[in-house]
Amino acid sequence: MNTFLNRVEKILSVAVSAIIGLMMLWVFAQVVTRYVFNYTPSFGEELARYMFVWVVFLSLPIVAKKGGHMAIEMITVRLKGAALRRVNLIADAFTLVFLGIMVWHGIGMVMRASYQTSPALQISMSWVYLAIPLGCGIMLLNVLQHFLSLLRTGAADQS
Repeated sequence: MNTFLNRVEKILSVAVSAIIGLMMLWVFAQVVTRYVFNYTPSFGEELARYMFVWVVFLSLPIVAKKGGHMAIEMITVRLKGAALRRVNLIADAFTLVFLGIMVWHGIGMVMRASYQTSPALQISMSWVYLAIPLGCGIMLLNVLQHFLSLLRTGAADQS
């Protein structure tokens, strides 16, 4: 599972970098067209907003795998051994439940949004909402891997 998640992380990193690059170019082009040509494409802001949504949700698994999400370190830096392991297991369990809910309801949103189109781009809103279950689902796999590795390690291995 580790090899699979490493490959997925590389793909996500490339995708996020590409989307950020495209978003920057697109927003820059919008500013130029607005101030130089006094014209702004009607779909410009909508496209940038949807790309930003995808960047946020595709970045979640990358940040989670690197341990970059917010944590209450005030507590965890003072713990060692079995106590730290228990706190990490509890945190991962709550995170797994939350991500499971996000994936479940995200899939529901994708299905409900299939009947709705975006105002300017005229694409199915399912494409926009698909970022939620996809990003949260991959993050769920990362947290599940961490949770299982915590279960396999002993308290003495925690520092």
